[in-house]
Amino acid sequence: MKKTLGLLAASATMIGAGLVNAGPAAAAPPYWQPVDTNSNWSCSPYKSHRLSFNIKFKICIVRNANNDAQAVLVVQNSGTKAADIRGVLQTENTGGIYEGSWRATCTHSTLNPGFTRGCFNQTFSGTRDIAATSQLYMNGDEEANLSVDSWHG
Repeated sequence: MKKTLGLLAASATMIGAGLVNAGPAAAAPPYWQPVDTNSNWSCSPYKSHRLSFNIKFKICIVRNANNDAQAVLVVQNSGTKAADIRGVLQTENTGGIYEGSWRATCTHSTLNPGFTRGCFNQTFSGTRDIAATSQLYMNGDEEANLSVDSWHG
């Protein structure tokens, strides 16, 4: 009995240590960053969020000379009041080295008036075809606070 309890305690310690070590790296969410689009960016037109004409968003596909690409959810506040935003960006890579689907959950953030921010999904190497769908929540997580968009590039 004593030996069994010792083995259980040692196993629990090892499992706990593994969870502590694996947790932060696996759970690190994408954060909103300042963005400045250029000729490497292919973007959908800005779309107003259903709750405010002043909160506009679009999806962009950013591509470099090596044909590496990533999707970005871009949000702009042209109003006079701050907004709480959260996004989800689903990317489908159907023509490259790493085909598949990846999802980025963009953290809750305050978007102040006059600011434009982007949330970047994973970069895919040597891709020919990439598509993205976004969900933008404003001032809450309820379905009524949600607007969606998609883009292919």
